[in-house]
Amino acid sequence: MLRSLCLAAALGFAAGGAVAQTAPAETSPAQTPPRRKAKPKRPPQNTSAGRTQDPSTSAKTGAQGTAAAPGQRASTGAGSSTAPATTPAPAAGASTLQTPRAFDQEEFRRQVMEEVRRELQKTKDEVKQETAWVEQDSQARVQDSEAVESLKQRVNLFQPHGYLRMRGEFFNNMRLGRGADKAGFFLFPGPFIGTGGNNSQSDANFRFRFEPTLAVSEDLSIYFQADILDNILLGSSPATDAYLDPFTPLSLLANRRGAGTVNVKRVWGRVNTQLGELLFGRMGYHWGLGILHNDGNCLDCDYGDTYDRIAFALREVKGHRVAAMFDILDKGAMTTGEKDELGRSVDLDTLDDGYRLALEITHVDTPEEIKRKLAANQWVINYGLVGDYRTQSWDTPVSATDSTGTLRSRVVRRAAKIYQPDAFLSLKRKKWRFDAEVAFSLGNIGTHQQSDFDTATVPPDVAQQLTRGVTIFQVGGALQTDVALLSADALLFGLEWGGASGDRGAYGFGARPWRQGSGVAQPAAPGQQPALAAGSGDIDGSHLDFSGVTGGHTRINNFVFNRAFNVDMILFRNLITSVTSAWYVKPSMRYRPTGRKTGGGDDTGFELILSAMYAQAWYSENTPGLAKPLGLEFNVGITYDTSDRFHAGLAYGILLPFDGFRNLATNQGASAAHAVRLLLAIPF
Repeated sequence: MLRSLCLAAALGFAAGGAVAQTAPAETSPAQTPPRRKAKPKRPPQNTSAGRTQDPSTSAKTGAQGTAAAPGQRASTGAGSSTAPATTPAPAAGASTLQTPRAFDQEEFRRQVMEEVRRELQKTKDEVKQETAWVEQDSQARVQDSEAVESLKQRVNLFQPHGYLRMRGEFFNNMRLGRGADKAGFFLFPGPFIGTGGNNSQSDANFRFRFEPTLAVSEDLSIYFQADILDNILLGSSPATDAYLDPFTPLSLLANRRGAGTVNVKRVWGRVNTQLGELLFGRMGYHWGLGILHNDGNCLDCDYGDTYDRIAFALREVKGHRVAAMFDILDKGAMTTGEKDELGRSVDLDTLDDGYRLALEITHVDTPEEIKRKLAANQWVINYGLVGDYRTQSWDTPVSATDSTGTLRSRVVRRAAKIYQPDAFLSLKRKKWRFDAEVAFSLGNIGTHQQSDFDTATVPPDVAQQLTRGVTIFQVGGALQTDVALLSADALLFGLEWGGASGDRGAYGFGARPWRQGSGVAQPAAPGQQPALAAGSGDIDGSHLDFSGVTGGHTRINNFVFNRAFNVDMILFRNLITSVTSAWYVKPSMRYRPTGRKTGGGDDTGFELILSAMYAQAWYSENTPGLAKPLGLEFNVGITYDTSDRFHAGLAYGILLPFDGFRNLATNQGASAAHAVRLLLAIPF
């Protein structure tokens, strides 16, 4: 380009000099060319011939050169730089003189512009070639990057994930100083050695969770989850060396530990097809906030749902995905043969099996899509709906075999049908988040009896009591919202609410329905131990009461949150063991000086956490103190995270119990409880 412009400038200067040296009109005819005839007007172009050409334009001045008309090509020399100029015809009667070739300024200008045009075209061609080479190189780089990534995926067949966790806890006065209820149960298992003032407990547990992925191919994967030393209590299983001191078997002298076994929890496979994904095996399941279905994969979780499942999820259609699931909940009685000669477990009957059928519809953005929308200040709207149907026709509560190897025939008719619809909604906008979930459990169970019985051995009224059914109507919900403040979203103000339906007219929270209460004895078949329903003032127990032919309490209406859904340190997590028969409200504040990724930070460094939670029962009879207010709990903590994913956390909690925990039997009030938790983890 520069060469062309320089050539054009040089030729322009030369042309100007030649014109300046041209003699005036009074010079001799032998030295001066005759005056040119006026150039005729350009005839119309023949557009149909396709031979017209756009005028060339100077890159500096913008002046356009004009192509000669077809009839003037001989006179102007268009297309030939060496064609001689034509002189005008002499007048009649005048003598003809031989005139030398004159300098044609128009012809010279045309030649200059033609040369400039050719140079510009050449430069354009070079630029196009350079651009094409750059594009080819860029495409080659992209292909190389994709090839490298594909190679990495093929080479990286084994992808290890999981975490290593050690957790220490200190508790003080977890029984709230209120003593036992009428059934003899305390709020929390506590100290038993010594008298007076011995209200403290401390322990530490350990877990190594290993979750590798075996990528067989791009469309085939195998997933695995196993817990090694699963929540093993540090210092447990001592093995004392008898040779050290055979007469003093103190645990302090133990020099080796009984190693915990590997707890294989989940193994499942994934097959990617053109229609969607096929999943099969034993796998975890998480839905929404996790109040009903929770996989328990958080660093501080102890529980989690695991299903034996086969599922198929269709490809996305307009951002929505539909998935169908079939779960085997219970297989009932089974056998491996008289001497394990079958080599595997074989189901004896399909009528005692429990199944779950589910259909879910979701619209969930990927993390990349969420990040892009938030950066563009757009709404992120995700939602989902799942419907569960659980059924079990018969049950074999006693599935053992007697000494002769024959299966006991105490099979119970259940006719259980339970429906569990669950919906969640998630909204995000820049520095604001809102998540909500609501779930229902609706259904009935045909009979509640422990085992089958001969109706001839019991009175008719007792037989009617034993065969009565159970109805279920439960609802639970939770919402979480927070807003980010300061630069890099360093400060988060949050608010959380949750509620689980209670059971009007029943005693106890209902989180431990297997517990023997202090209430009315329930009818039992011959040879069975009568169960006791929960009574007034009991902490927990069964809500069912079939002591009469009619009436009683034949429903279970208290919704129980998944125990992997943790909201506090003391009240719901350790004393009640779950959110049930109550509601809570929990404001919180979290401050991370280095900021968060959502605001441009890095999610490393220290974070301060402060929260306060108030909890109250729906019905006073569901509490041991027969009062709705349960308590006020404060939690404060500090965490530290490094760029290589080491996590450390220290938290303190105090519970101020209210009249809902008062012991009516002894008229004792409840006192404050304290808890300290230390968490060290290395996720990978």
